[in-house]
Amino acid sequence: MEIEIDKKSGLPIYLQIKEQIEEMINKGILMRGERLPPERELSKKLNVSRNRVSAAYKELEQNGILLSQQGKGTFVKVGPKGLKEPSRKDKLLKIIDLAMDEAIEMGFSLDDFLTIAYVRAKEKEELRNRTKVAFIECSKEQLEAMINATAIEKEVAVIPIKIQEMQNEPERIAKVLNKVEVIITTPFHLDEVEEFLAGSDKNLVDMTLEPEMKTIVDIARIPEKSNVGLVCQSESFAKEVESSLKDNDLNNFKLNYTTTEENEQLELFLSAQDVVISSPARYNSIQEKIDGQKKVINFQFTPDRGSINLLKMTLLDVNQVE
Repeated sequence: MEIEIDKKSGLPIYLQIKEQIEEMINKGILMRGERLPPERELSKKLNVSRNRVSAAYKELEQNGILLSQQGKGTFVKVGPKGLKEPSRKDKLLKIIDLAMDEAIEMGFSLDDFLTIAYVRAKEKEELRNRTKVAFIECSKEQLEAMINATAIEKEVAVIPIKIQEMQNEPERIAKVLNKVEVIITTPFHLDEVEEFLAGSDKNLVDMTLEPEMKTIVDIARIPEKSNVGLVCQSESFAKEVESSLKDNDLNNFKLNYTTTEENEQLELFLSAQDVVISSPARYNSIQEKIDGQKKVINFQFTPDRGSINLLKMTLLDVNQVE
């Protein structure tokens, strides 16, 4: 089974895998009943995280395209004409209908079914509340972006960890990570975190961060050769911004940066800039200091949609294990 991954395409890796498998089934390259490579084997062959392969397989299985049999492997369930399967919602409604029919046969009323289902759902929700998730990144700003954008802080216990803590206090961080169910980091630190977790069975999610569209649009409007100043909390964040600007071909100006919070030094830095870019945590204070004299751009990172979906699927899998 030949799959090609383009890490620069912008399409989440797990979707590239999923769509290429569907295409091979549609073209008859993969036949009904054919066994697919194990997740670990395919991830090694493609040089991607096993979680990406797992997410592709699971979504195809949820759509009725693949069939997973414990101890035997994953198989193609349909032929080319069977790719158009009922939606996930339709499948869920069918499951609910079957459950209601069985409940009625057992002597329960529909009100009983509704009450029991509600109580069970609340129990599952409480189970989710006990899930612990660790975010690992090199800068405070990136950690905040990952946590805020995923909007899961009310559902799970969130533990932010800076990569420097993992490097400088390995024993303490190992104890912390031993108590969590899911660990999230960015592709830049994925290899280091995987090495740190060697021998562990923790769920590791690599989350790709990208600038918000408004941030890109605002920066694209900066006149060429302008002096642009970045105010942030860490050099790590500044390097992430520089890399992101380069990736998006937004480097037709001189970028300076500072992490100082000393008032006189900060005012001197700001006075030398034509446009100011700020990390989210310092945006309000810089706005007040500039007082409308110059444009201030809030540089906000957000996880890509594929990363969010992968995280949700991973949390769902964790919460199903009791």
